[in-house]
Amino acid sequence: MTDLIFGKNAVIEAFEAGLDIEKVFVLNSIRGEFEVQIRNTCREHNVPLAKVPEIKLNELSKFKAHQGVVALISPIKYQDYKALISGSIESGSVPLIIILDGVTDVRNIGAISRSAYFFGATGLIISGNFAGRINEDTVKTSAGAITRLPVARANSLLHLVSDLQSLGLRVIATSLKDASTPNECDLTQPTAIIMGAEDKGLHYKVLEIVDAVVKIPSISEFDSLNVSVAAGILLYECVQQRNQKNIK
Repeated sequence: MTDLIFGKNAVIEAFEAGLDIEKVFVLNSIRGEFEVQIRNTCREHNVPLAKVPEIKLNELSKFKAHQGVVALISPIKYQDYKALISGSIESGSVPLIIILDGVTDVRNIGAISRSAYFFGATGLIISGNFAGRINEDTVKTSAGAITRLPVARANSLLHLVSDLQSLGLRVIATSLKDASTPNECDLTQPTAIIMGAEDKGLHYKVLEIVDAVVKIPSISEFDSLNVSVAAGILLYECVQQRNQKNIK
């Protein structure tokens, strides 16, 4: 279960103790030394930070003395994505990473985690300050898979793409616009697939720097799939291509 920590000292001490913080909420009018400290701490630990009105903090803390800050403790332990990928390569496997950028629906995150674990993905990376937080609904929708699948976070998708490319991964973005079909794209190499938010997709700057862009073809005028369904299709295609070449 996701627990709450509130109060300035308590939240900072939680970070120092190495607890996995899911998200931090601070009063939108807060200023001064603590605001700088918590902002820098969240950035350092890749933890989303949201500035909210006092009523939101009151609701989260159930009207206890929160001192303008509330932190949510994650039900899972996050990993460092560079260490995750390096470990996969050293073990002799070919990395397959799913990246979720700005996906807010926690049930979609759970469903994608379930598919990723089923198809043997190396791990999941969640990007975006407004991405959905991992909670009990996520764990339930994933049928517990998200507690077994390595999960990491990244603040900046652009920096993440650059990091993954420097680690030897081919980064592939999904798009609703004209692009290659999944079977036309080589998914047998070390690969990271980016799934964007359903409402706005991926930023054009991301599409400019990735190695390839794919679109799942449709035979109707309805051109949009639920993001979790799209992720499952791409994961299946990846496994099919790798099985044909006996790649694990």
